[in-house]
Amino acid sequence: MYISMNLLTREIVRLGTDAPYLIARRQVAEKKMRLPPHPLLDAYVQRNAVGGHWADELLAHPEKNGVFQSGRDVKDSRTGWILPASYVPSEALGRKSVGLFVVPEDVREESGNVIVHARSIVVLDGMIQESGWVPGKPHELTRIPLVVSPEEFACLPEEDKRWLYRIVGEGVQPIVRGDFDYVGWDSSYVRRYVNTYSGAGGADVAFQVAGVSI
Repeated sequence: MYISMNLLTREIVRLGTDAPYLIARRQVAEKKMRLPPHPLLDAYVQRNAVGGHWADELLAHPEKNGVFQSGRDVKDSRTGWILPASYVPSEALGRKSVGLFVVPEDVREESGNVIVHARSIVVLDGMIQESGWVPGKPHELTRIPLVVSPEEFACLPEEDKRWLYRIVGEGVQPIVRGDFDYVGWDSSYVRRYVNTYSGAGGADVAFQVAGVSI
């Protein structure tokens, strides 16, 4: 399993600060913590009306209807963040509708670029291709929404319905979850939105910071 089951039972501690993703990672590290794993954060935001919070992981994907290519880094179309080709599993190469759920060992600036170093990666089959809030069925382990037919989505229990927002281009995006301030939207639904877009500023937008003990 990509993370310890013990970690999924830890308490989420809200730091009471807002920060961009890279700064949020530093803030929790200073307290001997890490950002919450997405499955834990997914459950947390269903129970609590909290604002947007960073998850620890990132979602990487090719451009719309594209594929991962052997020997080619994954480079975010908006931010330029890079997941080196050496981290892309061989089973993800050359196949459409594939994404990567990236558990980072470190995310740091190197020679003017932000490089994502992976601790582990889960290959996701059925990656949503459209941008915007697209309905999907959550992957059992990672809780990332994947492609599902409208008929199957309609039959899902309400608590299992999720929506994903991805960019159309190549993505190496951190994940944000929570009760976003969308006027007139039902907060119980907004808590099920999995956001890897984060607005025009991408990962430079300040969201709330929380951590779990390491």
